[in-house]
Amino acid sequence: MKLLPVTASGTQVAYLDVGAVGGRTSVYLGGLGLASTVTFAPVIGHPALAGRGRHVLIDLVGSGWSDHDDAFSYTIEEHAAAVAAVIDALELRAITLVGHSLGGSIAISLATQRPDLVGELIVAEPNLDPGVGTMSARIASFDEDAFVAGGMRDILDAEDTTVGARTLRRWSPRGLHRTAVSLLAERPASFRAQLTALPMPKRYLSGELTGEDLDALRAAGCDVRVVPRAGHLMMDDNLDGFVGLLTDPGEGASD
Repeated sequence: MKLLPVTASGTQVAYLDVGAVGGRTSVYLGGLGLASTVTFAPVIGHPALAGRGRHVLIDLVGSGWSDHDDAFSYTIEEHAAAVAAVIDALELRAITLVGHSLGGSIAISLATQRPDLVGELIVAEPNLDPGVGTMSARIASFDEDAFVAGGMRDILDAEDTTVGARTLRRWSPRGLHRTAVSLLAERPASFRAQLTALPMPKRYLSGELTGEDLDALRAAGCDVRVVPRAGHLMMDDNLDGFVGLLTDPGEGASD
C-alpha cells in the first residue's frame, strides 16, 4: 500500500500498484461503501490477470485506507480530480480505466475531464441517471449532520458481517453522505450523456441478474457485455465471468 497527497492541504490517497511498469496499465475504482483495494484484489489476483500488465487500485478519499477530510467536497467531480492527481503523479497515460458502480460514475467524469489520461473505459453498472441509486438514496434521505450523528450507525446496523459491511465502516460518514448526494444530483450533462459523448473505446458490463435495459447503451456506441449468473456485485457473484469480460470482451458474453 502506498500513499499520495491529492489536495493542497495534503489529504492522501491510498493505492496498490501491482505489476510491471510499462505495457498495459489498468486503474480500478470501487463502489459506494466499498474499497477499491478490497473489491478488485481478487480480480487482479485472478490467473487470467495475475502477472500480466500493471494494476493500480485506488481507494477514494474518505474510503478504504485513504484519508478522511471534511474540507473535501466529495463531489463526483472532485473524486475524479483526486484520482487524476494520482494518475498524473504516477506519470500514466492511455490507461484502461475500470470503475464499478460509484467508481464507474467517477470514471466517466474523469474521462470527460481528462480524456488525455484514458485509452479505454470499462464501467460496471455505474449510476448513469440523476436520482437513481438504492444505497445512495438511503444515505441521501438523511440530512448530512443527522447522518453523521446517527444515520451511518443505522445503516451499519442494518448490514451484515460481509466484507462490504466492513469496508463501509471505513468510510468517512460525512464523505459517504456527500458522495451519495453528489451521485444522485442533476448535472448539466448526466453521466449517461457524458458516457455517450466520450470518444475513446468504452465497454459497459452488466450483471445478468440485474436485468438492465441495455439497448440504449448499445445504440449509444457502448460495447455492452453481460456477466452471466451475476448481480450488481458481479466480481463477487461470478469472478471468472467478470474477469473474462475484462480480458477478452469477445468471449463468454451472454445477452
